[in-house]
Amino acid sequence: MPTPTRSLETHGIPIARRPRRSRKALISLGYFVIPLVVLVSLWQLATTLNPSPFFPPPLAIAENLWKLLFGGDALVTELFFTDFLTTVGRMLAGFAIGTAWGIVVGTIMGRSRAARETVTPIVELLRSIPATATLPLFIILLGGGDDMRVVFIAYGVSWFVLINTAAGVGSIHKTMLDLGQVFKVSRTRQLFTIVLPAAMPKIFAGIRIASTAALLLAIVSEFILATNGIGFQLIQAQGRFQLLTMWSWMLALAILGLLINSLLDYVEGRVLSWHKLSRARI
Repeated sequence: MPTPTRSLETHGIPIARRPRRSRKALISLGYFVIPLVVLVSLWQLATTLNPSPFFPPPLAIAENLWKLLFGGDALVTELFFTDFLTTVGRMLAGFAIGTAWGIVVGTIMGRSRAARETVTPIVELLRSIPATATLPLFIILLGGGDDMRVVFIAYGVSWFVLINTAAGVGSIHKTMLDLGQVFKVSRTRQLFTIVLPAAMPKIFAGIRIASTAALLLAIVSEFILATNGIGFQLIQAQGRFQLLTMWSWMLALAILGLLINSLLDYVEGRVLSWHKLSRARI
């Protein structure tokens, strides 16, 4: 008589994977948490034994950030809406526009040799210019409002997605496309069922890099002609020599970047589960 374990295995239920996945998740969490705890502990100990106005203790930085964003009678402070969420909104808008633009143009470049040979010199010329160096040009053309900042962020992040998308679409094996033609699949359906899914690993690699660039460009865009945002608060704190506040906003940026990266990692794990599983079986 077969045991319950064998019965489950014969039905294709991976009963041994759950403990293994949980163990891997705990190990990955340990690799992240333990070095961070050690670093913060050493920083706290060093600043306690040798106080310095330039390097506040981590606990003081965290406490001050909490007061900036969540202190007071209300659940959140005014700075949470006028500065923190404002930066997040600009970053997400620019990131979304730049990612969409990069995927569209990159797909065209990857699918069409004529378009690739025509557009590649322009792409190589423009992407070699650091995005931060083009900020004065965007200010001249679009002014100093939110529209300028969103377009500036979109311009800067689009190159990462565009190049990775073009590389991913262009590297698809011709056999896959020929198979679609044999089964008389339309070009539009081939694009969404064969081309883009096959290129998705490289596209997501570009999106991950673009998310970090979007946050960086959002802060840089708020250094000039801004009246709110995390970048504006950083410049104000630096100018007034409020180093604790400056470190607090830097901590806010670190937490925000970590949340964005974790969210993208989760989405990538869902969308590209087939890709990770295929790599694990090799």
